Amino acid sequence: MHDGPRWIARILVAPQRSRAPATLLAIALGACASADTPQQSLAYERWARCSSAFVQLERVDLDGRISFQYSDASTRQQVLQCLGEAGRGGPPLPEPRGIRPPGGP
Repeated sequence: MHDGPRWIARILVAPQRSRAPATLLAIALGACASADTPQQSLAYERWARCSSAFVQLERVDLDGRISFQYSDASTRQQVLQCLGEAGRGGPPLPEPRGIRPPGGP
């Protein structure tokens, strides 16, 4: 036989215990995924100084490499020069990557 209310309590509480580790793991992984690396933070700071109306940030890799889309070669060169100047005297980052938009001019 069953031991009354204790048996029911064990059934109701047991699934909650088994979900706790999975919930904690999901929260921890979510926090890790949303935090930038120090290199990414530095890259975003430099991008904020150098972005212009005719370029668009595509992504910043974990190592801090900036990838951006540009509309023409002179705009690309201006952004590359600005990022180079913004990086003088600071920690180095990988060379930025200028990308022509698909189907663009």
